Amino acid sequence: MSDEERSPSEGPDPADIESETSRLIEQAMTTSSIKPDEEDEITSQSTTVQVDITFQRIQNRILDLLGSIEDALKSVEPNILERVAGIMENVAKQLNSAGLGVFASRAINLVRDEVEGGFAVEDLFSPVYENLEKSRVSVEDIMTKAGRGAVKNIGHSTGGLQARLVQMYANMNEMEKRLEASRAELRKWRGRVIELEERIRQREELMDNSKDALDRLHNQLDDLKKQLSERDAIITTLTGEVNQAQSQLEQQRESMANMGSMEKIAVDFDAKIVELSELKGQLAQYIQLLEQKDIEIAQLHNTIGQIRKEKDDIENVLESSANEMVTLRGAKQNYDIEITELKTQVTELKTRWDALYSIAEDEPAFKAYFLVADKTQWFQLSHLSSALGIPTVLLKRQIQKFIDAGLLEMDGERVRARSLSDLAREAEGIEAQMIEDARAELGDEKIESDKPFDPKDLVMPTPEYTGPEDGDYEQEGR
Repeated sequence: MSDEERSPSEGPDPADIESETSRLIEQAMTTSSIKPDEEDEITSQSTTVQVDITFQRIQNRILDLLGSIEDALKSVEPNILERVAGIMENVAKQLNSAGLGVFASRAINLVRDEVEGGFAVEDLFSPVYENLEKSRVSVEDIMTKAGRGAVKNIGHSTGGLQARLVQMYANMNEMEKRLEASRAELRKWRGRVIELEERIRQREELMDNSKDALDRLHNQLDDLKKQLSERDAIITTLTGEVNQAQSQLEQQRESMANMGSMEKIAVDFDAKIVELSELKGQLAQYIQLLEQKDIEIAQLHNTIGQIRKEKDDIENVLESSANEMVTLRGAKQNYDIEITELKTQVTELKTRWDALYSIAEDEPAFKAYFLVADKTQWFQLSHLSSALGIPTVLLKRQIQKFIDAGLLEMDGERVRARSLSDLAREAEGIEAQMIEDARAELGDEKIESDKPFDPKDLVMPTPEYTGPEDGDYEQEGR
């Protein structure tokens, strides 16, 4: 299996993780306009330790996930071998009952060689184990580099991180919805599999009953053949007796020529004629009985033909059901893989959200946002200014970047947080508009608008920071 075929089920690319981490740090460095004082430097040192611990936890979590994947694969190996043995046992029974004779054992051996060769556990899972080992090495290298870069540059500002955090949180909610939809689809397929297994069981019972009826008909046919053989022997015996009686009649005729008592000869002749008539009557009865048996045999042949046709139909249905079972099992495996990937991505986003939230919650610029982030009502700027102990003008300047990012909305002297679902819908609209603009610029080149959703697609590039503008309130105040 090639890398391209394996990539959809192996989770995020390590290079993408490293690139995303670098972009997060770079945006935090370039978007902030607040310089740390001595108190901020102490907070930065504490934050550096937290970031280092966070990256170490992320690395351990990813390594644990890779280990659990490897353990799951090892636990599946005995089930595969047992399933292959069960399949071969069923195939052997069906081939033996198909009437192939001496060819049945050869066909069973050929099928066993193909199935065991195709389901060899070492050949199936060796590429997966190799990729898991490579992933471990890549994770350690990437997390080490990312941790060093984060520790080196975290002392600068985190002004633009909150917008990214909220976008990542919205992405995490979207992935949870997709995960729930995948679970519902998986439950539907599992119900379908159970229904097909029940149908196969009923077909097998019907096939067993038909086989028993066919065996009984074969036994009846053998009994009728034996009876016909006995009747043929009786007819042959009666025919011999008739011939013998005719010979005796000829002898009697010869005796009449030599004997003078015609009356005695006539009596004997009449007796022989009566005996011959009785034998002919018995012969006619046996012939009529033989014709009835021939009719019964023809009816049995017709019944056997119908049973064989029903058997063929049942075998066709079983074969189609088996093919459908294979398809459903493949679909189930694909859904299991997709669910595992979604769980991994959701866990990663939650971990990253918690780490970045712990970093940003102590920043002065974020305190005002965190006071209203989880609320839905409007807040007066004067109340927030009093609660934070800063001037209203400075408060407006601090929350302006959140308003520009779409996280807050202001109405006069009031402010409130926007809904995360609205942000996600706006992000999807921006993504669609960007795709349309790219199509218009590129002309004939194709852009896949139905590409699978990637959380990194919602991250907007950050412009380069060129320093404070003339008359900047914060810089002049400092």
